[in-house]
Amino acid sequence: MNLTAKEMNVLCAFHAGTLSETICRLRKKADEAEPPETKVIVKSLIDMLLTMKDGEAVSLSFTSEE
Repeated sequence: MNLTAKEMNVLCAFHAGTLSETICRLRKKADEAEPPETKVIVKSLIDMLLTMKDGEAVSLSFTSEE
């Protein structure tokens, strides 16, 4: 799974050791995340992480637009 730099930043900030614990932590913070742009990223990240399969890696994706 490729993430943008902003998504990776949020993932690193809320990483909790396991995928399920990280998703749980993100869900707890989703509604109180600031600024509003971060709230959108958190909710999108939760959706992406819910689709991950066992052993799937997360990597940082670079684009010229961001």
